[in-house]
Amino acid sequence: SVPRGGLFSAGSTLLGSQVHAAAVNGDRSALHRLITGNPNLRDKEDQFGRTPLMYCVLADRLDCAVILLKAGASVNKADRSKRTALHLAAQKGNVRFLKLLLSRRADWLQKDLEEMTPLHLATRHRSPKCLALLLKHMAPGEVDTQDKNKQTALHWSAFYNHPEHVKLLIKHDSNIGIPDIEGKIPLHWATHNKDPNATQTVRCILEAAPTESLLNWQDYEGRTPLHFAVADGNEAVVEVLTSYEGCSVTAYDNLFRTPLHWAALLGHAKIVHLLLERNKSGTIPSDSQGATPLHYGAQSNFADTVSVFLRHPSVRDDPDLEGRTAFMWAAGKGSDDVMSTMLNLKKDIDINMADKYGGTALHAAALSGHVSTVRLLLERGAMVDALDVMKHTPLFRACEMGHRDVILTLIKGGARVDLVDLDGHTALHWAALGGNAEVCQILMENGISPNVQDQAGRTPLQCAAYGGYISCMAVLMENRADPNIQDKEGRTALHWSCNNGYLDAVKLLLGYNAFPNHMEHNEERYTPLDYALLGEHQEVTQFMLEHGALSIAAIQDIAASTIQAVYKGYKVRKAFRERKNLLMRHEQLRRDAAKKREEEQQRKREAELQGSAIRAQQGIAALSVSEPEGRVQGGGPGGPISSKASRAERVQSRTSKGRPGERRRSRGMNTSAPGAAWLRPYLSFMLEGSPAEAPAECFLDPTSLCTLCLICISFSSFSSTLCPGFGPGGRALISTRSAPGVCVPEADACKFLCVCVYVCVCVCVFERRCSLRCLCLIMCVCLCQSGGAGSLRASSAITSPVWPHLLPQ
Repeated sequence: SVPRGGLFSAGSTLLGSQVHAAAVNGDRSALHRLITGNPNLRDKEDQFGRTPLMYCVLADRLDCAVILLKAGASVNKADRSKRTALHLAAQKGNVRFLKLLLSRRADWLQKDLEEMTPLHLATRHRSPKCLALLLKHMAPGEVDTQDKNKQTALHWSAFYNHPEHVKLLIKHDSNIGIPDIEGKIPLHWATHNKDPNATQTVRCILEAAPTESLLNWQDYEGRTPLHFAVADGNEAVVEVLTSYEGCSVTAYDNLFRTPLHWAALLGHAKIVHLLLERNKSGTIPSDSQGATPLHYGAQSNFADTVSVFLRHPSVRDDPDLEGRTAFMWAAGKGSDDVMSTMLNLKKDIDINMADKYGGTALHAAALSGHVSTVRLLLERGAMVDALDVMKHTPLFRACEMGHRDVILTLIKGGARVDLVDLDGHTALHWAALGGNAEVCQILMENGISPNVQDQAGRTPLQCAAYGGYISCMAVLMENRADPNIQDKEGRTALHWSCNNGYLDAVKLLLGYNAFPNHMEHNEERYTPLDYALLGEHQEVTQFMLEHGALSIAAIQDIAASTIQAVYKGYKVRKAFRERKNLLMRHEQLRRDAAKKREEEQQRKREAELQGSAIRAQQGIAALSVSEPEGRVQGGGPGGPISSKASRAERVQSRTSKGRPGERRRSRGMNTSAPGAAWLRPYLSFMLEGSPAEAPAECFLDPTSLCTLCLICISFSSFSSTLCPGFGPGGRALISTRSAPGVCVPEADACKFLCVCVYVCVCVCVFERRCSLRCLCLIMCVCLCQSGGAGSLRASSAITSPVWPHLLPQ
């Protein structure tokens, strides 16, 4: 509405044009001048669709309205809310404008956007004059015109608690039993009022038709007028309604709640007492869950209301359909006053009574976290470790919800922290499932192991990882919870974190050395990385890959390569075991063949040595035969051979006393040759072995060897002069002079001397017994170059493979 007074100037265009301003301000001269100059301005609309006539109604400018109506302004023109000037006049309760507009034939049945007529709007004012004026112009059937919510003028009059309007409408035959869009009749709206004077409106309606159907009329939610009166706590209206014989105090609504339930729930103790007194059946009704009004009063902590119930002889604390009594409801809601009242008024209350699930009042209080209620129950003797059907104690319920103070109170009251439920869960498991880090710390400080496992093998850490509770996981691992423990299906905490995409939880677990490649024990054998891939958690997948995580496919590839390598090794070892005997047989045969070849070669060498020795003995024997008989046998003191023979005899005598091996070495030599006795040991070691193997008694002292060398060299030079055939062509000369195997005596003497020189030099060089061995070697070489070498090579007596590299080629 627009207040009266000069609010708008003549030139203002805030609400439209100047004509609107003139109408609002009551400037009759300006209004007359404007509409006279331009007749179209009489119905000029502003931005809200309102005409100057409407502003005259709002500003109560009756004289300006008369000017506009005389100028031909439309009386039924509507604004954007489809309200006419008559709607506005009825809403404001302006009887003068109603008379003026009705005299100009205004339409009293025209509806606005809410389908309300001026009659609906007239009920808003306590004065019935506007309503009576409109009713005079209406026909009998038009009085119950309904708006958008199917409500008549009588509904609105009852709602506004205008008993005069109700009487006037009923007098004009308004129907009191028409339901609105919610199924409510005018009596519902009359009782739905907290004003104590609403009783007049209720009586007006009931006096018109005091029927039982009207008293117990239910709306579409099943609520009667008594339900509304109780809900509003209007004791006077309740008393009026229940004073009628047909009013039911046990009528159920759609929630199976009676007015007594609503009174108990809202704590209206006097109404509860009144309804109990008016309840002629003597039974206390219960709702669809089996809860009585006492349950409702107990959970709301209305001690006075509960005391009213308990003092009534028909009220008992019966359990609901789940076996819970009103006392348990009070414990679950923390209604300490009600609980104290019930314990004091009813001595037979079983404080440890269990519902159908085994839960007691202490379970309910612990689950809801009411510390004071828990203390009250413990003081009254409640069992602190009472078990429900799942073997949950009150401590389990408190841990699940994270009620720290309740947990401390229960532990202080003697609650055991080591109990497990049917699934093997401890209180720590339930605390971890709820993500309560502080509760987990309290429980571990009281002796619960952080690595305890339930029947499925899951630890509290896995429970926390399932929910992604970082703080709880950190507390557990700080207390040495093992992140690598697998449940019976092979899953770890990392599996659950990856499955739900909790990146922070994954980082925390890997930071505590969680192994990233644990596999499930089922057929799929999924790793945590597989869980992340299946859940399409890209950030988790990337982070896992950066920290060495593998999928089951990658692990299978690696395992296949390893298995192949192991299998190949197994096949090789198996083949070796199978062929071991054959290989050993082959190796034995190879060794036997090698030994046989070695023995054969040894026999060949011995045969060759024996042949060489025989030929040497033949040569020596030939030399002995060629010497004069007197020399050989007597040996004059001036001859060199006789001296050598005497020394040879001494060597032979020493040799005969030597080791048995030395005799074996000289096997095959002609010991009967008198001229070769002293040379036999030297020829023996040259033909059969190395100098290192020669016996010590075979060698002469260095002075004797040097003397022997000089004598042999001198005699060799002399023999060369006497025997011109000794030299490079000596072998051919000998061959032509005699048959094979027969030598000329001079040539044989030269050969013998060369052999002696060669033997002496070799003994000195290889035995290292003389400091002049190098000089002797040079002398031997020179001798061979001068012609002795040809005879030496031509002689078959020196054939040992030990010395041929010393002979000049």
